[in-house]
Amino acid sequence: MTKSNLTRRSFIKAAGFTAAASAIGASLAGCMQSDGGSAEGEGSADGNVKSSEGVTFSTHIDYDTKLRTSCHGCIQMCPAIAYLKDGVVVKLEGDPEAPVSRGSLCIKGLNQVHTMYSPRRVLHPLRHIERGTNKWEQISWDEAIDEAAQHIADAINEYGPYSFFASVGGGGSYSFMEAMTLPMALGSPTVFEPGCAQCYLPRWALSKLFYGGDDQSIADNAVQEIFRPGDDNKAEVVVIWGAQPSVSETAESGRGMAELRAAGVKTIVVDPNFSPDAVHADIWLPIRPATDTKLILCWFNYIFENKLYNEQFTKYWTNLPFLIDPDTKLPVKAQELFPDFEQTTPEHTPAYVCYDLKTNAVAPFEYSAPADSAVDPEIFWEGEFNGKTYKTAGQIYAEEAAPWTLEKTAEDCWLEADKIEAAIRMYTHADDGGPIDHVAGIANGVASDMTESASQVPIGLMGLDSIMGYINRPGATMTQKGGGYFTDATGTQSLKRQYTFNNGFGGMFSAMYGIGAVIGLSDEQNEAWARGEETPAGVADVSQQELANQLLLDRIGMKDHKGLYAWCHSHIPSVREAIATGEPFKPRVWFDMSGNKLAMLGNAKSWYEVFPEVDYIITQYPNITSFQFEAADLMFPLREWLEEPMVNMTQLDTQWLQNECTHIGETVSHSIPAAQVLAKVAEKLGGDLPGLKPGYLGNPTEQANKDSVAATLGAPSWDELIANTDQYVPHITEGYFNYNQHEVLAEDDDNLPIGFATESRKIETYCQILLRTARTGYPYCYPKPQEACDDYSPICVPIEPCESPYSEAEQQIADREEYPFVLTSGRVPYFHHGTMRHAAYSRELFPCAEIRINPASAAELGIEHMDWVKVTSRRGEIHARAWLTEAINPHTVWMERFWNPEAFDESQANPDGGWRQMNVNVLTKNTAPFNEVFGSYTNRGFTVKIEKSEKPENVWVEPEEFQPFMPTLQGEARTEDVF
Repeated sequence: MTKSNLTRRSFIKAAGFTAAASAIGASLAGCMQSDGGSAEGEGSADGNVKSSEGVTFSTHIDYDTKLRTSCHGCIQMCPAIAYLKDGVVVKLEGDPEAPVSRGSLCIKGLNQVHTMYSPRRVLHPLRHIERGTNKWEQISWDEAIDEAAQHIADAINEYGPYSFFASVGGGGSYSFMEAMTLPMALGSPTVFEPGCAQCYLPRWALSKLFYGGDDQSIADNAVQEIFRPGDDNKAEVVVIWGAQPSVSETAESGRGMAELRAAGVKTIVVDPNFSPDAVHADIWLPIRPATDTKLILCWFNYIFENKLYNEQFTKYWTNLPFLIDPDTKLPVKAQELFPDFEQTTPEHTPAYVCYDLKTNAVAPFEYSAPADSAVDPEIFWEGEFNGKTYKTAGQIYAEEAAPWTLEKTAEDCWLEADKIEAAIRMYTHADDGGPIDHVAGIANGVASDMTESASQVPIGLMGLDSIMGYINRPGATMTQKGGGYFTDATGTQSLKRQYTFNNGFGGMFSAMYGIGAVIGLSDEQNEAWARGEETPAGVADVSQQELANQLLLDRIGMKDHKGLYAWCHSHIPSVREAIATGEPFKPRVWFDMSGNKLAMLGNAKSWYEVFPEVDYIITQYPNITSFQFEAADLMFPLREWLEEPMVNMTQLDTQWLQNECTHIGETVSHSIPAAQVLAKVAEKLGGDLPGLKPGYLGNPTEQANKDSVAATLGAPSWDELIANTDQYVPHITEGYFNYNQHEVLAEDDDNLPIGFATESRKIETYCQILLRTARTGYPYCYPKPQEACDDYSPICVPIEPCESPYSEAEQQIADREEYPFVLTSGRVPYFHHGTMRHAAYSRELFPCAEIRINPASAAELGIEHMDWVKVTSRRGEIHARAWLTEAINPHTVWMERFWNPEAFDESQANPDGGWRQMNVNVLTKNTAPFNEVFGSYTNRGFTVKIEKSEKPENVWVEPEEFQPFMPTLQGEARTEDVF
């Protein structure tokens, strides 16, 4: 391995950065200026930056190649430009053609130079000599593939296919589908991801069941329309609920929100932490952590009582007027109360029942355009029919919300009643014309996914936008991408196409295995689909339907948390329990595809304790983390994003190239180890695999990967794409945003409005399909039903955190004085998930864990600003430096989920994996109660105590201590030179 002897200062000169404290400002300041270079040949990127002391630093950089690419430092993938000299990346900046980031690149993107050339990069396959040490031996690629395959084949031969399992998640790699399809191909049902039920799946999956469209996430490219540039942007009010765009996705959503505010858009932020978005908000609601459901119900109650909702939209485009059967809890269909009723609309769209204000009687409610409706439905009604008492779904919601007055909610959520009221009135435009004349929208985030209320919060937040009619309108956060769900660019739409996309899996798995029912189709149509008849385009094979269903049914922990079927994932705490006990079966060979599981999994110590129970652990990642140090037996080296050819769909209507800017060592694209190991396992098992024929396992070679990227961007070959990048990038998606799609007529079917991709073709604000999911697994486990569990709530209901100052549990009452603070967590702009802890400049700016605490609380404990403290929960203890701030409730503390990779550095006296010292997931809770639908556990909103302490061992704080992280691999041989 060739290493250059770069000092910190010489690297600054080579990379075009100024001093660490002004590195970000320098790069951002220059990124929107002309660099003077050309796309071909040699050039120089020039710019001067003056420091606060008046010293001018030159950002001149010599380069011979300039390449368009896109960042993968977080989920949003901002377009970028890379400058190279002799094959080495010497500078990064944002691409000024990007429609939202517009030339910006945040510290996570800029520090890819550190990550790419870090001395911690793994460039060759490694075999661990002994778990828990940093002793490895380099082996050949063929040897690594053969060894991994042999362990998998041996386990299958001895214990059966269920002995294998896979995982993904935690950042720093791009695997997703492979982790799910690899176990299926081997005949195993077990796969999990920390970023699943704890991060995004609840919001994503519920939006498909709720109305068949996009979720309200501002961090995962679902919320996009509000960032359209130009004078026709109609965004007026944006509610940021439990999200941090300015620190999580700084260059795209963060910048986008800043520009919206500058244009006069009003913002409301619901967040216990005084985030940068809260700093600039018109109204900040610093809610008690994990009490979001109560505040949501307060908003419903105030809107209902004051008639601030969009009545016409709620009547005809939501299911709140439907009568609910008190026995089944499901909407009543017309034929159930009126046996002689003859439906005039197609049978695949049921007629329901409402209370009709025209006749003042219970009546059938057939689907139609609002203007053609035969009834005037009442939203809030309770009464008897044929001796049985019914309520509308709207009445049920109103009664659930009624106790949550402004005063009660303010007391319970640690807020001010007048601020809550002001926020609701701003969101509803109560004082300037109401929702018919104006628009607003809610953009939510990961906070609720990390609590027991993971399903109730998105149901409630989408419900608020639905009763306001804030959907499919310019400036609404729930405005759909036109070609994907509803109408195409010509304004026409196939009803069948809409439905077959939304089979609960969102089209993700149906196109691979033909599994799951299609919401909105009749039983006869779904049965035909299961037989392979009338199969949607892209479904290759339904012959393995029985095995596919069985693998779903046998997923660990799924009976009680069937929402996990949306991504075909297992319940994480149940997998851990199976490893420990062998029940219902014992997972023995583990293939982990990304991230530091000890930093990302809740209650990390509980996972560390079961590592000895796993016979063999295979990992793939760009660098060694705590997980590889403590657990792995074999490690495949992965490309970093400057090496990984991909297509990134991001920023409005454009697809961007993530380019192969450079490539060092024997690192490979994320899909290759799994594909090659699978082929070798098949060989060792005699040519046949015991599982499903995978519809997608990624590309087995780099050339196949490049060919796929070129084809997606419309280029005839990879070489042509690279030679003429500007011709193919960005790739424009025509008709990306359309409006009022639900009103477009389905001319190919019944000539009625296309509506929404649900059974009723309305927004199911009363999310009745969750009841069917709990009882049978529908639509996921179709046609073979799953065993029933307790019903899931179809509406938002109030949830008190399981560790709470107000708990009535006997043990928690006794523990209140011992654990007086509620801890919540979030992100800082320097890191994404578990990544970049080894990036020297990021660590210099944010060297160790910090805990934000109110000065009054700190004074009572004798703690001063930047003192080291010990933070203890019922599960473990960590350390952090106290950051005193008035911008946090005296009973709340806030941390970033830190971990330190320096703990196994050779300079440490007592090397360990580094996950114990400052990692919030030492404190978190991964036991019941779980979220009912998704099994999400408690990563936020639990109680802790704080004590003054000392700096722990193996923690670096001073800038010079991070010298071992400085990039040293610029001279490493490129892949084509070594194999």
